[in-house]
Amino acid sequence: MKHTLNILLLILTLISTKATACNCTIPKSLKAIQDYEFENSECIFIGEIIKIDTENNSFEIKVVESFNGDEIGKTYSGIYDKYCGPIIDEKGKWLIYGNFNSENLIEINTCGLTRSLENPENNISATIPPEPLAPNETGSKAKFEKQRAEWKIRAKSDLEKEIIDLRKRIK
Repeated sequence: MKHTLNILLLILTLISTKATACNCTIPKSLKAIQDYEFENSECIFIGEIIKIDTENNSFEIKVVESFNGDEIGKTYSGIYDKYCGPIIDEKGKWLIYGNFNSENLIEINTCGLTRSLENPENNISATIPPEPLAPNETGSKAKFEKQRAEWKIRAKSDLEKEIIDLRKRIK
């Protein structure tokens, strides 16, 4: 009886625990989400990530190129949602879309297009990855690797076109 009670308490605890889920809708097109991000972001710039704190989901970034008035050379502190991303997980240059919160920190747009210039394919909102191999598919490994390489090239190309478009929008 005591064992059953413990299991019941465990189940109730798990059920009552707040669940976190993302509601990232799949955009009609990459262009549609780019337009949405442009219209709904206070901060749009390319910056150099200089510090990452994964325990607090925070980072520091120095503005390198601004698309809506952020001061070039200024360093900002920011935060991201580790569950819904994008996740700032590597140093280097990033395209940032975000808004200032009440503590004047840049808050990366959840499910948005913020991504690394070095590895833009890591942002799933911006690119659709190739389907993974099924466990019993062995002869398709070369095909999968080719699709993955093409996906990385496409992600980089999409990012380059996006930056060109952002530069045109500010002129």
